[in-house]
This record gives sequence, C-alpha cells and structure tokens, in this order.
Amino acid sequence: MNKRLQKVLLLLVLCTVILSSTVVFAAWQPRREITIIIPWSPGGATDIMARKLQPIIRREFGINTVVVNKEGGNSAVGLTELITSRPDGYTVGLASSTILSLMAQNQISWKSDRFTNICLVSEDPMLLGVSKDAKWNDLHEFLADVKANPGTITIGTAGSRNVNHADAVLAAQSVGSTIRQVPFNGASRAIAGVLGRHIDAVVLKPSETISQIQSGELRALGIFRNERLESLPQVPTFEELGYDVFPYGPVDQISYLVAPAGLNKDVKDKLAEIFRGALQNEEFQNFAKESGFVCNPIYGDEFDEYIGNLSSALAEVAANIY
Repeated sequence: MNKRLQKVLLLLVLCTVILSSTVVFAAWQPRREITIIIPWSPGGATDIMARKLQPIIRREFGINTVVVNKEGGNSAVGLTELITSRPDGYTVGLASSTILSLMAQNQISWKSDRFTNICLVSEDPMLLGVSKDAKWNDLHEFLADVKANPGTITIGTAGSRNVNHADAVLAAQSVGSTIRQVPFNGASRAIAGVLGRHIDAVVLKPSETISQIQSGELRALGIFRNERLESLPQVPTFEELGYDVFPYGPVDQISYLVAPAGLNKDVKDKLAEIFRGALQNEEFQNFAKESGFVCNPIYGDEFDEYIGNLSSALAEVAANIY
C-alpha cells in the first residue's frame, strides 16, 4: 500500500471517529415549540401553573411552549392523548395524583408504564378547614367531636374517590371514628358550603383556600403533611399533634411532568433540565409560595421511587377506603 493511500485511509478513519463522537455526545436540543397538555379546563390551578412557566422557559432557555387544554374524564382524556403522542420530546403533559388514583381503582385501561416521568412539579398537601365562626378552636377539639359523634360531622371535598376524600376519611380514622363526606363539584362550591355553614368543614388544597385563610373567613386546623407549609407556617400538621393520617404511606396531591413512554434518555434529561430550571427560578418559587403549594422538582431515580411509593399508598387507599 503506497503512502498516499495510507494517508487517505487514515483521514477517513479520523473523520469517522469525529463524526461518531459528535453523534454520541451531541445533546438533544428542542428545535421547535413544545406542547404542554393540561388535562383540566382553562383557569384551574394546573392551567395557571403551566402558563406561569411559559414566559420563564422562553426567557431562560429560548424555547416556546404551547399550552393545550384537553379536559374530561378526571384528566384521563388529556393524558390518553399524551400517551398516544410520539415520544420525541415535543409533547409533554401535567399529570396528578388523580390519574394515579384512577389507575389504582382500575377506572382506566392503562397504567403508569405508558408515561415517561420527567420531574415533580408541585406538591399541594390537603388541609382541614372550618369557617371563622365554627365552634372548634383547634384540631384537637374538632377530632374530639368527630370521635364522640361518629358519622355526624360533615366534611366537604372537591369531588370524590380522590385524595380529598381519602384525607377526610383518614382524619376520622386517626381517632377511630367516621365522618360524612360531602362531595362538591369543585373547590369553590365546597368553600361556599362551609362558609355558609351548610357543612362543618372542608378538606381542600392550600392553593384553593389561601385567600380565604388570609382574609380570616376560613380557619385552617391542620395540614396533611409531615412538615408545616412555608406559606402557612401557623397551621400545624396532623403528625405533630399526634394523629396518624398516613397509615398506608403519605397520600400526596401532586402535579408532575410526564411524556409518552419510549422517550430517549437524552431527551428526558434535557426536558428535566429545562423544566426544573424554570421551576427553580426565583419568580416561580415566589409564585408557589404566594399560591400555597410546594415546588421541589425532584427527578430521576428519586422521583421514580417517590411515584412508586405514592402509587402503592393510593392502591391501599382504594382497597380500604373507597
């Protein structure tokens, strides 16, 4: 083999190595807008949260996003559309504990393996609240009444067979008693019910009640969480007051970012980088605190373990409460 041919072959080998390295190490980058499917109606908490993220993602990462509302079926309609989308990184959605609860109750035909979990978006732990004129001054007094009068105290929830419902029942079970759960079509109607003294209490999200709590119309007696909320530091947790409301494990109300199953790891990692960056942005963190929810965007193995534990707890709840 002559020297000229050897040089040509060497050059070809070098070019192949360089091109191969480029393919291996090039990180995926979005080249067009990303669609965020919100499986709830416009104007709700999840919708507002997604739209708050949009300008931050555009400003910090130069990426445009489009929010598409696909409501119905307790979020199943929008998330069914998500799982049938191409796993190319350009369609994501916000799932919640609601869909995990539906899976646990076998109310939909698919399971969470149809998702690629990206990261946790929000934790919105439930609280127990009563009107400002209610006779109970604190959680001890309220649960003492629940214990003394099984099946009498009425607690309103937004919907039924969900985290609200479970937490209301678990509160009563923590003192060996029962309550009458009263489902409402939405948090605003439940709030109107308790403020109008049509029911005794509500179990709702802090983000749904924080304005009424701050105005003094509603008194929060306890938070269904292991730690107090930064946004409502005056409200004690059930746990610190000695009530075990998590016998099956924490039953959290969360929102989390998902994509269709089959997403490449580099695409998943880039989406996590983008959305976690936006969620950790000071502007969004301030919004979370003002709105009454917690934003700690865990991801990767830690998040997968968290979702597994929550799914197991919801399955236990489905078997023992609903």
